[in-house]
Amino acid sequence: MPVGSVSVNQMTYQTIQQQLDKGWRVFDPNRLTFLRQVLQWVGQPDQDLTIIQIAGTNGKGSTGAMLREVLRAHGETVGHFASPAVFNDREQIWLNGQFVTETAWVTAYHQLLQALVAHDRTIDDLSYFEVWTIVALLVFQAEHVTYAILEAGLGGRDDATHMVGQAAVVAYTEIGLDHQNILGQTLAEIAQNKADLITPGALVVSDLAQPAEVLTILKTTTQAKQATWAAQPVTVTVRQDTPAGLAVSVAGEHYQLGLVGAFQRRNLSVVWQILAALEQRDQVMFDVAARRRGLAQAQMLGRMQVDQTRHILWDGAHNEDAAQGLVASLTNWALPERPILILGVLADKNYHQMLTILLPLVSAVITVTPNNPRALSATALAETVQAIDANLPVTALDQDPLTYAMAQRTSPSQYIVVAGSFYTLNAVGGFS
Repeated sequence: MPVGSVSVNQMTYQTIQQQLDKGWRVFDPNRLTFLRQVLQWVGQPDQDLTIIQIAGTNGKGSTGAMLREVLRAHGETVGHFASPAVFNDREQIWLNGQFVTETAWVTAYHQLLQALVAHDRTIDDLSYFEVWTIVALLVFQAEHVTYAILEAGLGGRDDATHMVGQAAVVAYTEIGLDHQNILGQTLAEIAQNKADLITPGALVVSDLAQPAEVLTILKTTTQAKQATWAAQPVTVTVRQDTPAGLAVSVAGEHYQLGLVGAFQRRNLSVVWQILAALEQRDQVMFDVAARRRGLAQAQMLGRMQVDQTRHILWDGAHNEDAAQGLVASLTNWALPERPILILGVLADKNYHQMLTILLPLVSAVITVTPNNPRALSATALAETVQAIDANLPVTALDQDPLTYAMAQRTSPSQYIVVAGSFYTLNAVGGFS
């Protein structure tokens, strides 16, 4: 029986999740028109929200997490929609510091379902990500959040988050090569796809360390969309970068971040710009004390997440640029021993380039198969590792790789790095 014909009272949250269509529907040129129609059917919840959209290839999650916590430290109510989840789908909707409850999710879902049925549609007409985007907006509306942070899922122009009518701020983190089979073969094509997320009247900010061609595209599109380019230089100086945390200085003030990795300085510059844009727009002031409290509290599951007791680092690094950031952090830390790498990748990623970046830094590799239909098998990845470096020990192992890695350590202080995708982290587990 189709999902749309079943009473929501007969379905548990888990049952609903199992029946949602997990595919991407970004190839239909009329898709956004339909999604905007559905949004009208459920009462246009986006019009009741001050929306901050974050797009980019790397850093969206970290930027969103830092921004969320600074806003909360300032006393605001905040909703945050991010993807993908690592262990629990509810991680994708944060509401004032907590994951959305199953009850709140199902209530919003019921509202969406009723609207679809009233227009002779079923839930099967929407993909998983589309459902979650609309549910997030409905949850944020019901909770009357001051700010709603929406992270783009895939690109910008055809992404489901582009269904919203207007964002107060559109922010861009680092844009690089990723999802080239969907977004475009060149950096310019990918940048244009993401730039097309910009809505009229928005304040647009960006990581200003982007390549010149990316910044030109963002600026040109901002003008064409009748939005305002509000990006401004922000100097973030790294004072200390260790597994215990990242200490930085901005405008003469010192901050201790809950997130680690020196590359966070670029994401923090975007957070600073978003705060400045909101101060300009809403006539508010986010003081140093709120920024300190918020940045110290910011955490992101599975992104440069360190267990200092067991010497394990989990990082969802899933492309070339993210791998470069991971390597830069490990190099800065000057670890006494090269780490053991547990790696799993998706077959549609440029994993060959990722391997050339990561392999010189590690002592051994354990390959795994991520929890995703697009996963490259552990065996195929191990064969690729051997082809690149025949002298590097490599083991394909999908059963309990973390325990195996711990047994292979040359000392208890040797780090184990789990990376390649958030889906890899889900497959490996072991979070404390």
